[in-house]
Amino acid sequence: MRTASQTASDQESTLPDYRQQQGQICETILTEWLLRQGYYVCRPLAAQGPVDCVAYNDDGQILLLDAKQENRRVNPGRKIATRVHRPLTALQKSLGVRVAYIDLSTRDVHVVPPIDET
Repeated sequence: MRTASQTASDQESTLPDYRQQQGQICETILTEWLLRQGYYVCRPLAAQGPVDCVAYNDDGQILLLDAKQENRRVNPGRKIATRVHRPLTALQKSLGVRVAYIDLSTRDVHVVPPIDET
């Protein structure tokens, strides 16, 4: 028979870790941003895959997006922090996936390459 403390311990072990939680928050912010831009958004059921969001609009434009948390660093010899760009996998490149960088503190979304570049 399980005790209450064993059940609570089991539940804690199934919670997503901090990085997974941050990733889910980024995907949710991206989804909201895309909806506000006039896109319909689909999110894959599988946790792993080459895209985090598939978005399309009434004009038939389809976007495949990978959500990443915005990170900045100051490079040697520089004074201003710049965005850390994340590389795409070979599969993501072949599919034309764009990276959406999400700033969790401001909820700003920056898509690379920009959406207006088709």
